[in-house]
Amino acid sequence: MSKQGVDQAQMALPIMRITLGWLYFSAMLRRVVNVPAKMNPSSSLYVGGKLITFIPHAWLISGILEYTILHPAFLFDFLVLWTVLEGVFGLFMMLGFMSRLSGLIIALLAWGIGLGAGWIGTTCLDEWQIAAVEGAAALVFVFAGSKWLSFDQLIAKKYPRGLKIGRWYLPLW
Repeated sequence: MSKQGVDQAQMALPIMRITLGWLYFSAMLRRVVNVPAKMNPSSSLYVGGKLITFIPHAWLISGILEYTILHPAFLFDFLVLWTVLEGVFGLFMMLGFMSRLSGLIIALLAWGIGLGAGWIGTTCLDEWQIAAVEGAAALVFVFAGSKWLSFDQLIAKKYPRGLKIGRWYLPLW
């Protein structure tokens, strides 16, 4: 690919980065701001109730889902952690801050949904779409980072090799 082609591909990344980040940041907003009852275990809208529908179809992690449902305090803590991760790393992705790490966390969140939901059939493909499309998009940032129109671009000017940890340089951007 020519240098011009690479530059054009890089210019598309901010659009994908902002969109992907918004999908995760807005998931946190929907649960915490728009419909706070989704985070209330006493509410019929509680997100934890949806996990029960995942169990018959869950791949590899059905035991983990069963444990969380049988231990409501752990389930609540798990959902709070999941929601915080979605919000923080969705915001980081939108801003282009630590894009590689944000991509990794978002990919793990996306694939976690896919593993939890399993194959639900032809009537409910949302979780599979999330796992496949958002997981793949997030993986792009794990390998490519995002130096266009991002905080990573500003940080990379000061630390072009990445953050130094011991003898190693960790390129988070």
